[in-house]
Amino acid sequence: MARTKSDLPATPPLPELSRAIESCGAEQFQAALVEAIANFLGAEKRGVLQYSRHALPHYLVRDHVPEEEIDFYLAGAYRFDPFFHHWRELDVNGVLSLAELNTSEGQFGESARDYVRRFQPKTGMADEIAVLCPKIGGAVDNYFFLRGSPFTEDELRMLRALHPTILALNDLNQRLILSALAEGTSHFTGFPEADAFAIDDSHGKQCFASTSWRKLVGQTVALSDAVARAREARPGEPLIVGNAHVISEKLGAEFPPAPNGRITFIIERPLASSSLVLSEVVENLFADQLTQREISICYLALRGFPSTSIAEQLGIAVGTVKNHRKSIYRKLDITTERELFLLLLNHVGTRPE
Repeated sequence: MARTKSDLPATPPLPELSRAIESCGAEQFQAALVEAIANFLGAEKRGVLQYSRHALPHYLVRDHVPEEEIDFYLAGAYRFDPFFHHWRELDVNGVLSLAELNTSEGQFGESARDYVRRFQPKTGMADEIAVLCPKIGGAVDNYFFLRGSPFTEDELRMLRALHPTILALNDLNQRLILSALAEGTSHFTGFPEADAFAIDDSHGKQCFASTSWRKLVGQTVALSDAVARAREARPGEPLIVGNAHVISEKLGAEFPPAPNGRITFIIERPLASSSLVLSEVVENLFADQLTQREISICYLALRGFPSTSIAEQLGIAVGTVKNHRKSIYRKLDITTERELFLLLLNHVGTRPE
């Protein structure tokens, strides 16, 4: 008996990528790609963050992220970002879910749970997905999506099945941008404005230099020397010169506009500090000022637990927790939990320029 159309399994929906494909190689590509995936997921907040091994993260697409959240993230919250931590430690690209990281074991799980309790509420969202796509210069583009309800297993499976296509589009976009730069038909680089770079062909002849590169190189002997040494160093190994770091890597045999050539960056964005686990930060921050019991209460309070929950977890009375809080505030010369949180941020933070 022939199966009717209604008997056939439903084809799961896919993101509408036509506008992203049409704009590949143009300035609108990443915004179009992130919008297509956001519409598919019903994400309420989305954007693109460039993670770098050594420099502060940078928002490439930020239209749907409130300015105060961006400032908060760059001021130090990025050091607790479990996606950033996961990528820097494991060098893994793909599709990551905050809900999945939150239930994982070990330090990554602890870091994710701290982030969910303390930092995620600042966004007003319940879950977050990161779609990580590597790019040249020791960086990765994180297409991130936040929603007020958890993402489903089906949605994650679909995104993971689609990830090779997203990777290919992201890579093609990068290649087309670099080709247009070398041909002089575009000035859009696809990198943060503070990232100066130049491309040399396989014979060492320069075939492209950004405007900021031409302004910087030759300014000082130290910077010129660092550029020369970076081209001889291990790929991706940064050389620090003053407020900048220089990083260089080989281009592939089919990478335009210089097959088997080299790309070198001078990055003047602030260096990214190491990723952190909240429990370790609290211990180090208050070790000389508070007792061990007070440190435990500080940690739980900074994770967002109320006094009743803290009392239950520590096996003490609620009144005892409140007395400890008064002692903590007196010793630290503060009056509210918000001030306690600001002490934490000031301790770990790197204020954005």
